[in-house]
Amino acid sequence: MSTDDLPWPEVGNVSRGATRGNQGQKGVLGPSDRDGRCMLQLRVQPGVLAVKLNRQTSEWYRILDGEVTVALRHTKSFWRKARRRQDYDADADQDHMELHEWLQQLKDKVMSHLELLMQKGEIQGPPYVMADDTELTFMRKFIERHASGIPHNPRLRNAIADGTYVPREHSLEAFSPDRTSEDFLDHRQTGKNYSFAFTFMDPSFIQSRKRCNAPLRPFATMEISLPKLFPQVR
Repeated sequence: MSTDDLPWPEVGNVSRGATRGNQGQKGVLGPSDRDGRCMLQLRVQPGVLAVKLNRQTSEWYRILDGEVTVALRHTKSFWRKARRRQDYDADADQDHMELHEWLQQLKDKVMSHLELLMQKGEIQGPPYVMADDTELTFMRKFIERHASGIPHNPRLRNAIADGTYVPREHSLEAFSPDRTSEDFLDHRQTGKNYSFAFTFMDPSFIQSRKRCNAPLRPFATMEISLPKLFPQVR
């Protein structure tokens, strides 16, 4: 691995409770001006420590921030599948967890490096403005792989070189909560027939389970179709 690349994290079977939480406004990139420069927040509190990036760094950071968001959505989706045990792929889940952690580490390194340049005086301020000739060289490998569609995971890159790599197809549209909500609200246009199954428990077993720890058994199952329940919304 090249020296200007971050080491790949080995998260193993780490609990998701130990992963990163909400960092507020830290690392939020503002809109670009007419010169392509964007304001980057380096603290959770907005406006406390901000730096105006040059055009190249603004574009690179926006790409990185978007990749972090996509990787986080993948990890949340796989975590929901892991809890439900529906179509769960442990290897893909592990890959996405490692990818999200690596991307977040790269994002943290960008912010810490910018703060270091500000402390050294290479970025003058306040207000802090990044010079046009300043480049974050450690992001170049990331941008090159992103533009070429090469995986950031070194294990997957080696598998591509060996010819043993089989790409997985995991579309977020298939199990994203946003996509499901849109389809549910737009069922009149799409013509989809949504049905819901409700399982009722035998009341006599609810009390007996507490005494003898007997498993609950279904008493009845009813399936309701949305167009049948609300025919006026067709």
